[in-house]
Amino acid sequence: MRFWTKALIATGVALANMGTAQAAWYQAQTRHFTVYSEGNDERLRDFAERLEKFDFLLRRLTGVTSPDQGSPVKVYLLSSEGKVKELARNPNIAGFYTTSERSAYAFLSRGGKTHKFDVGAEEILFHEYAHHFMLHHFPAAYPAWYVEGFAEFFSVVKFQKDGSIQFAHIPMARVPGLVLGQPYPLKQLFARTTDGLNLRDGDRYYGTAWLLTHYYFQNKTAYTAAMSRYLNDLTGGVKDVQADSYFDGGLDGLETELKAYMKRRMTMSVMKPQEMAIGTIAVEPVDPAQGALIEDELHVTHRPKPEDMPGLIQSIRATQAKYPDSAYALALLAEAEWTAEQKDAALADADRAIAIDPNSARAYAVRARVLLERAHDNDREEDWKAALTSIVRANRADTEDPVPLALFYRYHAMRGGKMPDIGYDGLYKAFSLLPQSPNYRFQIAHAMAGRGEYAAASTLLDPIAFSPHDSGMRQAALRIKAGLDKQAARKAAGQVTDDAEDDNPEPPS
Repeated sequence: MRFWTKALIATGVALANMGTAQAAWYQAQTRHFTVYSEGNDERLRDFAERLEKFDFLLRRLTGVTSPDQGSPVKVYLLSSEGKVKELARNPNIAGFYTTSERSAYAFLSRGGKTHKFDVGAEEILFHEYAHHFMLHHFPAAYPAWYVEGFAEFFSVVKFQKDGSIQFAHIPMARVPGLVLGQPYPLKQLFARTTDGLNLRDGDRYYGTAWLLTHYYFQNKTAYTAAMSRYLNDLTGGVKDVQADSYFDGGLDGLETELKAYMKRRMTMSVMKPQEMAIGTIAVEPVDPAQGALIEDELHVTHRPKPEDMPGLIQSIRATQAKYPDSAYALALLAEAEWTAEQKDAALADADRAIAIDPNSARAYAVRARVLLERAHDNDREEDWKAALTSIVRANRADTEDPVPLALFYRYHAMRGGKMPDIGYDGLYKAFSLLPQSPNYRFQIAHAMAGRGEYAAASTLLDPIAFSPHDSGMRQAALRIKAGLDKQAARKAAGQVTDDAEDDNPEPPS
């Protein structure tokens, strides 16, 4: 995430206005996105089209040609910025992006920014989707400046009336920091993450990261060729990479070139509509029960605080009562009850949902969770069997839902003994569907380590361990990588490896 988006982290749920009347919800389904909006107007279709064009732009410029895979990103367009702030309980945000166990999602208001030096909600989304895209298609230990510079470079795009898309524009929000504060020194830019930056230095850091990435993408020089070698060696695991050795005159030479570049007229680029293939966009109304529950579902998805759960469950239950034949509403209610540790109620409502819709993957997933915990406590074979049956049925109902796949692996892990290959396959597919999820990344790395694939498991954790932002997960990834690297070295030397806790710890919860 970028420096100014620390405010995008949702801190809780706002329950005061739950259950109030809402406009009808519509959804636009594209190849890579599902966009939900209050009210059906041309803005919904246009926005969905812009998202697909943006994805195509990223693919074209990065050379991604692999077949589409992964879960579509869910984007919620709320009718006002006030709703976004209220939902997130944060007065300083315009939108946010994150992942749940089921999908990557974002929500923002449909309004635009009010000043050219502001950061608009769409720019936030494009910045975060650039991170999402990088994690999906080329996750690696990129330096912090490139991770953020890449997202900054693609965050400002302009969609023209003729259908073209302009990119490589200057992010106006970074201009004051670059012009008034001067670019961030490259030796510091290359050496540090974003940790501990104040507002002024944060603007300079991000602005300089953008400037260097703009230079990299928009020019072909000896310096950009050297940057390619540097990035390839760094992400390829070359030992003791020293940035100074790649550039004529070292980083000082690159900095002189960059400052001269900043004084020249910046070039933007255009991708014409005939160059783009974005596929069909299907717009249709959302089921009324689902529409009435969208904001509640966002609250459940975003891991609400325990003290918020009773009011949230009450709100969902009241809406469900208005739609007694909705399996969707019952499954969401069961999910909320499971989150609140109301396990008997969760099982009962999951069963009610399944009775209405025998193909409710979410209801079967909740049922499986309750039964897995029960089987773990009592070790009764019938509960283990019932849990497995629910997992299998959840997967059959939705083969692209990562939750049942992860539960299948968990079932075998809880039972103990040798993990069957099909268990690994299930977890790997869950990770493949949502590689942006740090939880799935940790889980698959731990599973690979359990098979003795220490080096590969360590590499898998690189995007978290070398994140530009400090966090408990980054610290955990660094600690786990140290143990995995130690195990990999032993294995390479022909020594007997062990499964000591310090060398192969469990992933963080």
